Amino acid sequence: MPKDAHFRRNIVSEEASMLAARLVRRLKKEGWSLSVAESCTGGLLASTFTDISGASEWFSQGWVTYSNESKISQLGVSPKKLDSRGAVSHEVALSMAQGAQSASGSGVSISITGIAGPTGGNEKKPVGTVYVGVCIGEAYLVRKGEFGGADRASNKHSFAIFAMQKAIEAWDTHFAKIEAVRLAAEAESVDGENIELDLNQALLSINPDMDTWAATEDWSDEKIANTLEEQDKATLGDDAEWSEEQ
Repeated sequence: MPKDAHFRRNIVSEEASMLAARLVRRLKKEGWSLSVAESCTGGLLASTFTDISGASEWFSQGWVTYSNESKISQLGVSPKKLDSRGAVSHEVALSMAQGAQSASGSGVSISITGIAGPTGGNEKKPVGTVYVGVCIGEAYLVRKGEFGGADRASNKHSFAIFAMQKAIEAWDTHFAKIEAVRLAAEAESVDGENIELDLNQALLSINPDMDTWAATEDWSDEKIANTLEEQDKATLGDDAEWSEEQ
């Protein structure tokens, strides 16, 4: 492996570990569990999470549903969705995440379906295309990423990182909205009797449609190489620090 490729892979692995720690810290704080459903990443996401000591406390279950048949039988993905939209699509990513959440009973689920390459792409869905689904309680988020013509291993790592980034984004959005509704309800209700109803309404209102949440992100070697330095300047360093006692 060329030295620059080896360096890039190490940077990506370190970023993946830090992102996993960030999400795990959130899960542990709220006492929630996690499940994952992967296709093109072949278990890489589950492996990244279970590299963290004590994973049995919060990691519920993982699936590698590589074939369409396994997506149908293991996660309950509709054959009609697979036929009409394809395995790499918004609809299938969401169905995979919902199926994992339902089958495992976890509070949070993450799905990945994409085209790692070097073959399998086309004009509409080129190599490097990925869809990520995240379910948190009754809320969900689906994102699309396009990472270009990198090699297969690099795409798999980029897909896993993208999935964890979107899971953190979904988590923070979800709980920020719930907290805002809770504070508003407390201000309006002295005895708190209306808070639960308002929170349920907030959960339903968080669900985004595919157009609102569609997104494309391009990654470059330069962006990967600068990731750790940028994160040190931001809040990731503090956010990723945790121990078994926390």
